[in-house]
Amino acid sequence: MEARKPISSDRSISSHKADDKEYLVSVKNHPMLYLMVRPNGTKSWVYRYLSPTHSKNKRISLGVYPNVSFARACEIWRDYEELLSRNIDPKDHREELKKSIISKTKNSFNHFAWEYFEGLEQTQKGNTLIRKKGRLELICSYIGNEPISEIGSPRMLEVLLDIQANSLNKAGKPTDKAERCAGIASDVFIYAGARGFCSSNPAALIKSQLAKSSYGHRPAITKPKDLAKLLRAIETIEGDLNTINSLRLLALLFVRNGDLRRMRWADIDLDAGRWQLKPLKGQGKVTMVKDMIVPLPHQAVATLREQHKVNGHTEYVFFSETAKKHQIISENTANKRLKDLGYQNIHCAHGFRATAKTLLQEQLKYPLVLVEMALGHTTKDPNGSAYGRFEYIDDRSDMMQKWADYLDALREGRDTTEFKADAQTKADPTTQLQALIDQLGEEKVLMMIEGKI
Repeated sequence: MEARKPISSDRSISSHKADDKEYLVSVKNHPMLYLMVRPNGTKSWVYRYLSPTHSKNKRISLGVYPNVSFARACEIWRDYEELLSRNIDPKDHREELKKSIISKTKNSFNHFAWEYFEGLEQTQKGNTLIRKKGRLELICSYIGNEPISEIGSPRMLEVLLDIQANSLNKAGKPTDKAERCAGIASDVFIYAGARGFCSSNPAALIKSQLAKSSYGHRPAITKPKDLAKLLRAIETIEGDLNTINSLRLLALLFVRNGDLRRMRWADIDLDAGRWQLKPLKGQGKVTMVKDMIVPLPHQAVATLREQHKVNGHTEYVFFSETAKKHQIISENTANKRLKDLGYQNIHCAHGFRATAKTLLQEQLKYPLVLVEMALGHTTKDPNGSAYGRFEYIDDRSDMMQKWADYLDALREGRDTTEFKADAQTKADPTTQLQALIDQLGEEKVLMMIEGKI
């Protein structure tokens, strides 16, 4: 049989065709490097050598051509020749390298970050989960491949300062993005540390080194006269009842927009005036209740009965045929309409919560504990026990009805003195303060007054 011409370039490879049996073609000036041609036409590189440690003939596949080019095969050959010159078996070396890579991957920040995130997916939902995933992806883009036990405070500081420098608001000041990234990175270090894979939490030490964030609160109206104007503007909306009724209920109930959009008929008792729900933010967040009862004032019941004529045949109160996801109105529906009304950067859907909290305390003089419970925030007694979802339900029902009546008076331009006077006759400020101290303890009340909680 005619000797096959050694390979000297990519072009020369094409002259070697498939045969009945596989065969090897040597590579010019590269001893022990061959191209194997199989009957099915597949061509791959092979390195044949004598092991310096076992004195046995071995061979290593370098990959399939053309995925591994002629030039690349020659580069690998040089690496293996260099190993043999140092009495290192190339195949053994490759196996050790592979084990090392696998070991580093299993101990990398990436590995623990996504293992931790899988746990979050069981307890948290919606936008909160999406935001946390985004922060993890950002952190992993910096340190994902690094062994978690080798990541120290200097490295975390470098990463978080870079995130901070690239997360500025329109005024050029830092947002809270770096701080929130530090928070979730800290959770990952704690997760890995509890399993014995790292002994410190470098992210926890960095927060104090970051610039104070200047993210700003979401815009909200907190003056009665301005709120009256907004309420009247909402009533001028024409067209889709989903939009106007969602804004009406956001003002009346001041729940989170995401919870209102997901309101189900099955969770509402219009005759009793009650809505029972599981707030999205309550699932996995200690400052929010997991279950909540919202007393419905007469105005809210009337709005929902009106809405029932439109969507009563569906599961969701705010069902939308045009919605691409979940078949409910978009999270941007309310904010877009507020923007159309001229309230961009003045008031947003979430702002109704701040509006209610401010005016219920400042104008109607309701105690903070009732307002916090209405917002779905956790509140505890002096012994640390959390109030149940039915606690103070009568007082909260009264407060929600007074709030709805107060909004009617504002919108209609009537005198609202009666609402302030009525609330004040129940308890003067001294009595209210003492009641709060009795319920929550003096230390917690002082922290509330100072704005620390």
